[in-house]
Amino acid sequence: MRHTTFTGTLFLGIFFTGLFLANSCTKPTPFGAGLLEDQLADFAYTDTLTVQCTLVPEDSIITSDRSSTADYFFCGQINDPVFGLAKSDIYSLFRLTSLAPNFQNAVVDSIVMFLRYDAPGFYGDTLQPQTLQVHRLAADTIIRWDQNYFSNQSLPVDQLLGEVSNFLPTPNINVNLFDTTNQAPYLRIPLDNAFGQELLGLDSLDLLSDTTFWQKIRGIRISATSSGDPGALMAFDLNNTTYSRIRLYYKYDPDTVTQSRTFDFSFVGGNKFTNFVHDYSGSTVEPHLNQRADDLLFVQGMTGLRVKVEFPFVHLLDNIAVNKAELELTTTTLPGDNPLLNSANQLVLTELIGDTTLSLTTDVLYSLGSALNGGFNAFGGFPQIEIDNGTDVERYRLTVTRRFQNMVDNSSGDIKDQTLYISVYPQSRSAMRTVLFGPKSATFPAKLALKYTKVQ
Repeated sequence: MRHTTFTGTLFLGIFFTGLFLANSCTKPTPFGAGLLEDQLADFAYTDTLTVQCTLVPEDSIITSDRSSTADYFFCGQINDPVFGLAKSDIYSLFRLTSLAPNFQNAVVDSIVMFLRYDAPGFYGDTLQPQTLQVHRLAADTIIRWDQNYFSNQSLPVDQLLGEVSNFLPTPNINVNLFDTTNQAPYLRIPLDNAFGQELLGLDSLDLLSDTTFWQKIRGIRISATSSGDPGALMAFDLNNTTYSRIRLYYKYDPDTVTQSRTFDFSFVGGNKFTNFVHDYSGSTVEPHLNQRADDLLFVQGMTGLRVKVEFPFVHLLDNIAVNKAELELTTTTLPGDNPLLNSANQLVLTELIGDTTLSLTTDVLYSLGSALNGGFNAFGGFPQIEIDNGTDVERYRLTVTRRFQNMVDNSSGDIKDQTLYISVYPQSRSAMRTVLFGPKSATFPAKLALKYTKVQ
């Protein structure tokens, strides 16, 4: 599978183009005065430009979190009749919270992993039992602390370190941990005492640095399955220093202290990544993959599906100033769909730079601002309820004004320069998916709403 780098940065003919622009206008209305130096300008409107869509899989993306800044990591699986199987496993290193601990003559009492739930990241049904397992990576395999891993990478495992069976996740219930003052939702996973004793028995030289320690412990995989449909993708915040950790309880032999001592291992500072798997076998979307999408469009987070959007005749629209252009996309629900699988909270537009680099379009970047924290209000891309001919519909509006003007000004006719992609955002932190009407739908067709002014 190709890796993609993601950065923040109807034939008309010439005659028919002119005829089209002249006859597809509504009554001219004052618009865009600010764009024309305070001179009152009339604009024309059309929503009948040719829009061609193709359903394509997302490319693999970097999911490594070497800087320990990710909000959460997906773990589990969704069994979706429309979009098929979506699965995520977590691979992680953990580190000593203090170097060179004295474990001489120490004997394990117990060892427990704590994982802090992140409720906003959950997707699916939390009322279905889950089984979570923690495995150790196989011998001669290690998570490199200095390497970026992609979403399509997995590593072999062998030893089962711990398991919690048939539990109901509780991402919205706060409980005490370690004391009576701190409360948060978390999961407790007992680990194999033999693994705890192995940690206590490490040579003192292996405890002098993170790298020597990591070479010994190799790393772990956290995976989960559900016994029902649709299942759930749980979200864990491994970068939470209060509630996510591995705690080792131990005593010294002999030891006059009756209460166990504790030592903590933290996920913060260690490389972590998620492996995504999508299997569309037998799903509604399977026959649509890599095909021209006329009636229905499908978008999906993680490394699921995106929509390739082409405007094949935009280069014929010369001598216009684009006042406003936006893609209008209306959601739909298919037979057998699960109401728990909500529409995506945010869609964005990207474009291909070179052969493998996807970049947010200028309209998206303008909305986000130079610090990339300005939000999406100026761009749109979020679902809203609108009334269309007396019917309530859920609709996305994606601004493409600046990018479409660039397309108009580019007379090369190169289809690559006339192509955009619709994706779920943020890709690696959203498992949501959405079904949309396509450009040839007889119900609420996907279309480009264009307001423009003719210029000399």
